[in-house]
Amino acid sequence: TISLDGDLGPYQSQIPNLSFSAPNVNIFRDPRWGRGQETYGEDPLLMSQMGLNVVLGMQGNPEDKYVKTHACAKHYAVHSGPEPLRHEFNAVVSGRDLWETYLPAFKTLVIDGHVREVMCAYSAYEGVPCCTSERLLIDILRNRWNYDGIILSDCDAINDFYVPGRHDYSPDAATASSSAVLNGTNLECGRSYQSLIEAVSRGLIAEKDLDIALRNVIKGRIELGMFDPEDMNPYSTIPGSVIDSQEHRDHALRVAHEALVLLRNNNNVLPLSKDIKTVAVVGPNIDDPEVMRGNYSGSPTHITTILQGIQAKLPNANIISERGSQVENEYVQYPQAQNITTNGQKGFKSVYYASENWTGQPVNTSVAEKIDFRTEGGYGFGENVPSANFTAVYTGEMVANFTGTLCLSIRGDAYRVKVNGKTIDEYFPQIQSNRAPAAAPGAQMTEAQRRQMMQSFSRRRGYVIEMQVEEGKKYAFEFDYKSGATGAVSSFMVDLYQREIATFTALQEKIKDADVIIYVGGISPTEEGEGHERATIELPAVQQRFLQAMRETGKPVVYINTSGSCVGFECVQDYYDALIQAWYPGQEGGIAVADVLFGDFNPSGKLPVTFYNNTAQLPEFTDYNMDNRTYRYFKGEPMYAFGFGMSYTNFEFGQAKLSKNSIKKGQSINITIPVTNAGEMNGAEVVQVYVKSLTNPDAPIKALKGYKRVEINAGKTAKVKITLKPESFAYYSADADDLAIFAGDYQILYGNSSNDADLKSLPLTVK
Repeated sequence: TISLDGDLGPYQSQIPNLSFSAPNVNIFRDPRWGRGQETYGEDPLLMSQMGLNVVLGMQGNPEDKYVKTHACAKHYAVHSGPEPLRHEFNAVVSGRDLWETYLPAFKTLVIDGHVREVMCAYSAYEGVPCCTSERLLIDILRNRWNYDGIILSDCDAINDFYVPGRHDYSPDAATASSSAVLNGTNLECGRSYQSLIEAVSRGLIAEKDLDIALRNVIKGRIELGMFDPEDMNPYSTIPGSVIDSQEHRDHALRVAHEALVLLRNNNNVLPLSKDIKTVAVVGPNIDDPEVMRGNYSGSPTHITTILQGIQAKLPNANIISERGSQVENEYVQYPQAQNITTNGQKGFKSVYYASENWTGQPVNTSVAEKIDFRTEGGYGFGENVPSANFTAVYTGEMVANFTGTLCLSIRGDAYRVKVNGKTIDEYFPQIQSNRAPAAAPGAQMTEAQRRQMMQSFSRRRGYVIEMQVEEGKKYAFEFDYKSGATGAVSSFMVDLYQREIATFTALQEKIKDADVIIYVGGISPTEEGEGHERATIELPAVQQRFLQAMRETGKPVVYINTSGSCVGFECVQDYYDALIQAWYPGQEGGIAVADVLFGDFNPSGKLPVTFYNNTAQLPEFTDYNMDNRTYRYFKGEPMYAFGFGMSYTNFEFGQAKLSKNSIKKGQSINITIPVTNAGEMNGAEVVQVYVKSLTNPDAPIKALKGYKRVEINAGKTAKVKITLKPESFAYYSADADDLAIFAGDYQILYGNSSNDADLKSLPLTVK
């Protein structure tokens, strides 16, 4: 539940925002992709069904006169990193992968969900930027799927057509904009469409073509009731209090409960007793609110962290808490930026110029206590400072209060660093666009291009400069910053700190009397998100040492992992007794984790992605071929399989029955599966049904075609019926350039994960 200004709901504000850029239904094909956390996993059916329900919840009943809000299916269509390359990347995929993996969720949201907006991706497909792809937007989306809603661009995606170093598809903004409109992109997030007047005058596009695009946009506003009196639209009476209602808080807790996945529970160390005397709660993510929220979240009215949830659960216990380390930095940091002064005033003198070379009269002169600015999301660098093509100089002095290494952590578009008048570092990339150099369409990157990409990636995420200082000496700092070009998001951050290698000997001594160690680690939205992602999936090295030190205490170790993606646990698998995958669990996440730890909720979550052992099991990140990716094609042994998740009770699957042993193409079939709770605790199981083709050599190893969550009391048996629709047996047909139902022999696999050992099978023939 999120907060709203005053007591206004979104329908009651003066300028209502009723269009939301969600859901993200790009297949999570590679765990290194930073935005995979926004999606619903690696499986097309799961992505389709989860995304469909999000759309229906956001938009309301498709039969109603008014649409509640506009959902937006993004990013259409073949788009899943690497983030630094998205503005020039050309995705090369086979027809099979396009239709069987990358398109199904979009098709479901358009046909079944009547989604009102579709966002075209930054990247190119078949050498053509997605936002001007006739094949994607006209042939498939409009003509085959009969989509009648708005197609809009990702923010500044049209710029990528013509800005040097990106797609290099169009010579200028007018040509790019007319091309996008003519190929179906009705609405732009950005400024390139301002050139459409010029495009008309040059004969690149006719006014009647603009009318078509405008008609779709106006129709969308009519659907939302934006031209009608408020009393005609039932949604206009929704008060802001509903958003943060107890019902919605309870719903947030239920979602967090059901999302938690128990991955290991050696010797039934969980659930813990609430009578426990002393608990050590350690790790970098024990009390970080941002870890609870994840990428692109709202602003909750409150957040309960994992530490707070445990403290509330054990009011009488002795809880020893300490972060112990950062998420991935090997060092413990001691802030120093607060010691910067300008003429006796705390902070940096900040001088801004509306030029690209620090010339002209300053447009803003001020003092900033910290340098942390960006132009994204309505933020800016200061009053009168342009959003692009500007420069700035930040200066300040510091008298060192220690002798040793001072670290300057810098993240920005382009900059120069001076200390005592001497340049010690500078970074001015050739293209001021926040983008890495492009490879030719369809080509693999050269090693030089990869190194340059990673350097750009590293600089944008945070680059650390080390310098030696002596206690009592004065140091004058100057940071000369140059912003990104028009259309790029500009950002600049500088932090100063002293650091020491993190050690854990003192912490081991501090927690020596603990009955159990609860370690809360993993990664955070700082390590994965839009514009940045991981190069490797292994747990950061500092946390590997941290967990090893906790294991050396001889105490039971319960590991709570926070991440929006797979973490490679192979390197630490000997250091924990129990493992809970907590994801980024939301505002009530701390309560949910504590409930699972101490037995007030029986975990039932399942993995929507494969948890690989290590990075070596992954193909090249830029290769969009699905071979050896996700459980559907992966030939190795994962750490934890797609669909896996344990419980505090034990479920047994009996002999299932099919309604028929053979069916004709186009027919559905039912499978009835007896599931018994053979344990002593009530719980829920997610029954999963997979299809494996025995006659189609190009089919996936297996593919999820049905699932159902069922609650079963201890000692009871439930008969779970799941219907396999005709499309459960559909695969790519080159002749149809689409999916087609294939006759042949199949195995119907059922169980509680995609792991072969957890599945039973029945034969089926499709004639």
